[in-house]
Amino acid sequence: MAVLLPDIMETLQDVNTDVKMKALVFLRNMMAHMKMEEASLIALQLAEKLLPLFDDESSQVRELSISLFKDVMKTVRERSKKKMKKTVQRVLLPLFIRMNDQIKSVAKVQ
Repeated sequence: MAVLLPDIMETLQDVNTDVKMKALVFLRNMMAHMKMEEASLIALQLAEKLLPLFDDESSQVRELSISLFKDVMKTVRERSKKKMKKTVQRVLLPLFIRMNDQIKSVAKVQ
């Protein structure tokens, strides 16, 4: 599965909403079944890929990407927290803006 990970993360940039949704669901399921050490390493890469999805035209993609980001944050281990801190600082403003999203489920997921 680790071999497919870069390709799946790249599909998050796809223009097709269905493709992005399937990739997000796959990544969520994959992260849930990984050991914490593996998930922590992937979390750093994945967090960067999720940020552009917070502004996606699809409310479902926005909601799922924000929810997955929240889950990813929980998997980061101590030694990776410093690296993740910079990403989180960059994400806080877009997340704050999303708290006022017109779609209640997107605003609520935070």
